[in-house]
Amino acid sequence: MNIMIKDIVQLKRHQLAGSFFLGYLKLAAVTGRIEFRNMDKIRTNTMVGYWHGDSYCMQLVLKEFAKEKKKIQIIITADKMGDYIQQMVRRYGAEAIRLPDGLKMRPFFAQLKADSTSEGSILATALDGPTGPLHEPKKLLFFLASEADKEMTYVHFTYNRVLRLKNRWDNYVIPLPFAKIVAEVEDLGKITKMDLKNFNDYKKRLLF
Repeated sequence: MNIMIKDIVQLKRHQLAGSFFLGYLKLAAVTGRIEFRNMDKIRTNTMVGYWHGDSYCMQLVLKEFAKEKKKIQIIITADKMGDYIQQMVRRYGAEAIRLPDGLKMRPFFAQLKADSTSEGSILATALDGPTGPLHEPKKLLFFLASEADKEMTYVHFTYNRVLRLKNRWDNYVIPLPFAKIVAEVEDLGKITKMDLKNFNDYKKRLLF
């Protein structure tokens, strides 16, 4: 019983935190200027990457997707921050796929690989997540895009008037009121086996 009560209290905390973060982001959006560039490049059956430090402002992109009622799945971590992000992305109709730790990773990855080939959705995740290093993309999303033979894009942001959390590995960005935010989509096309083989060279084309 105590465990159940503890779980309920924790869930309420995450819901409140998610509501606060979304409320603040709405304030920043209302007072600031937001520009979306090349959003048409993100189509159904596209893989979408972004930098972990931009996770907060990716909620603004999700809000744009929600207007078009696109089905979106986002891979996020199983830690406390992932709990907050899950609460936020659900508000825009996105499905959170929690990334497990340890022994659970192998069956999870096999299922994720199978799911990524399904039609009718957009799969997104932080390129340098879950723990960095900063702006060092992992192969995961590129590999899934290659295996599923799907187009890949990524979103990068430029800002003014933001707070960067320098104590975090990802320099997490929180926009301030009256900020200017530009979200731009870059099209990477199909990811080939050669791209994966020469990934250290390939990743140098990514902007941040």
